[in-house]
Amino acid sequence: MLKYIARSHPGCIREKNEDCYYVPPVNEPPIFAVADGMGGHVAGEVASSMAIETLEKSISVLREKFLRKNQANFRGYIEQSILKANKNILDMQLKRPELKGMGTTFTVAAFFNENKLLTGHVGDSQAYLFNKEGHCQITEDHSVAMELLKNGEIKPDEIYTHPQRNFLTRALGMTSALKIDFYTTGIAPGDFILLCTDGLTSMLRPDEIQEIILQGTDLETTANELISKAIELGGLDNITLVLVYYLER
Repeated sequence: MLKYIARSHPGCIREKNEDCYYVPPVNEPPIFAVADGMGGHVAGEVASSMAIETLEKSISVLREKFLRKNQANFRGYIEQSILKANKNILDMQLKRPELKGMGTTFTVAAFFNENKLLTGHVGDSQAYLFNKEGHCQITEDHSVAMELLKNGEIKPDEIYTHPQRNFLTRALGMTSALKIDFYTTGIAPGDFILLCTDGLTSMLRPDEIQEIILQGTDLETTANELISKAIELGGLDNITLVLVYYLER
């Protein structure tokens, strides 16, 4: 059984909120997503909205297949949805030259059986697992700073403050030859799954997020506290999160 909540805030600096998220309506497949648009003016908002809308339409069309939870094809369904979103964004740029250069991160998490989470990921919005034993980042950022870290050119702590931390190496809207990373993660009752844009993780470290989550009395209070804390620390970007709690049936 899953309980979940989503929150989004423009932050303290940006005039517009270019983030977007998806949570399933009642009785729909347990699929969640966040998208962080980029491109300036309204372009980022358009790109992130298109990604989420494409996913929602794909889920509607493939609803029965998703609900049957065919593990062999589940990854394919998510991949098709993300690639379709990428194509739609590229096509829109051709139709509307003023939107050229727009793009978005896209992180999609699907609970496809009792103890497995499948995550499809492009960009630097992140997916985390938190529980009483600790935390782990499920996804790997597609950013210049991450490449520098992997090459040993910067230290792990520097990734949070490096001037190129927001320079993406991969995003929807950049190329038709989009590469999507997929992760399969074991989950258990008591686990929290967090999807979030970098407006949250640029303000709060994973240890700080974990402390707030584990001390929370309910999901609404916890989500509001995460947003409030990020704003208190500066709120330098749009802040969006989807928090999912996995309970015993």
